[in-house]
Amino acid sequence: MNNKDRRILKIAFFLGTLLCLSSVWAAEPPDTGLKDSEALHGLKDAKSVFMLDVKEPGRMAHVLKVIEETHQSIAKQHVKPETIVVIVGPSVAFLTRDRRGISYMDQRAVSEVQGMIGKLKKAGVRIEACGIALKGMDVAPSMLIPEVTAVGNGYISVISYQAQGYQLVPVY
Repeated sequence: MNNKDRRILKIAFFLGTLLCLSSVWAAEPPDTGLKDSEALHGLKDAKSVFMLDVKEPGRMAHVLKVIEETHQSIAKQHVKPETIVVIVGPSVAFLTRDRRGISYMDQRAVSEVQGMIGKLKKAGVRIEACGIALKGMDVAPSMLIPEVTAVGNGYISVISYQAQGYQLVPVY
């Protein structure tokens, strides 16, 4: 086999591998068949408030994806999800339009955070940012992306939602 034939074979192998992997990457995760019927038994709705204090944007993007999956999974199991996300602490800096102060290395992760927040908002999830944290991070409420609502105090939001029957899911 000459060099030209080897090169063509390598390219064909590479393209075939890439094609196989791209179909795996594009596929939805397999349905494991696992359900939450015991936990959801008798419920018409599931009210949850996620309190996020996550300092690393990549981890926050992951947590937001899990919240999206949770919201969707509850709905698929014929229970109405009522989901609220309250963001407290320094992570409110990931919610700004101009991303002022976000390092170059964190820009992609912050973009994922903001993209996930957009998806959650479209799914009917309410997103709140703590006003005390905004002040501490020197972020004006007007600087927030439009999907996020600034509130006076994120802890008061969480306490009040719990009093209204929402179940707290704290994520640190």
